[in-house]
Amino acid sequence: MRNRKKIVVFFGKSRNCADPFAGFGKKRAVYHQLFKKGLLRGFEMYLASGRDSYLGNLNFQDPWIYNGSFFEKQTGIISADAVYDRSGGLKFPTEEISFKVLNGIGFKQLCYDKNLTYALLAEFMPKSYPVKNTADLHEALKNFAADELAVLKPVSGFGGKNILIDSPKNLSSSVIQNSTEYTLQQFVDTSAGISGITSGHHDLRAIIVNGGFVLCHVRAPQRGSLLANVAQGGSIKEVAIALVPGPVKQIISTVSSIINTAFDIPVYSIDFGVCHGKPYVFELNDQIGFPSENMRNYPLFIDGILESLARLAARPMKT
Repeated sequence: MRNRKKIVVFFGKSRNCADPFAGFGKKRAVYHQLFKKGLLRGFEMYLASGRDSYLGNLNFQDPWIYNGSFFEKQTGIISADAVYDRSGGLKFPTEEISFKVLNGIGFKQLCYDKNLTYALLAEFMPKSYPVKNTADLHEALKNFAADELAVLKPVSGFGGKNILIDSPKNLSSSVIQNSTEYTLQQFVDTSAGISGITSGHHDLRAIIVNGGFVLCHVRAPQRGSLLANVAQGGSIKEVAIALVPGPVKQIISTVSSIINTAFDIPVYSIDFGVCHGKPYVFELNDQIGFPSENMRNYPLFIDGILESLARLAARPMKT
């Protein structure tokens, strides 16, 4: 009998229990479906958690193996054939194993630096300027009219944290941390909404897996806010892909072709804002939240993840 490929789903935080997804609400069932379908594909499915569990060279200490219903603790070291990285941050994976990991470090670095993203996708994004210090900020603000809004945000921020949306005059007094790099971006007024999807301010997220557009949802800010991030109190609902406007789909097709070629077909999301029919890419995200079980297209998400991992697992190790 041929050896079964070993797939490791790796979390940076420790989840040492027989059901590591017990607190995940409606996402719990989707995680279990990922592991169950992996078994049906003939994989051995493991979960490793905690930074210390990774020993280097695709080796993991004492992972949990999925038996079809729950997870069983293993003692010893297993060597993964492919890894689905859920760890976040830039400590994992290292460059030499990235060809076996979904996603590789090069793509993670792109997503963690909004100025790098802009350098690659400027034609699809709001006009942006890198800011490393107060002098950079004052120079960049000269590109904005006094009566328009601009957006100042850390290049590696997420969840809507530390984002400022204000007039150039007010932003000019913002405190720039010496250890933080920022981007100053044109504000895109999404208040007109998207026909058939939402009537006001929004953030439209397209999820790309195995090169395909498989899921979409729209986030809307709470009353009185311009930030649609769920972490900032925004709401979220699934959007049927058939309702997504043609211009957005065209950008998704073009951007995914660029990303797939440069970064080995990662899994990610593209966040859009639509201003009176014109779509703008806001950012890319390499660590996207799992869909919940009430999202219609979540099986496509799971199948795409497993297909990507099968491709990585089939690659021979480098010598």
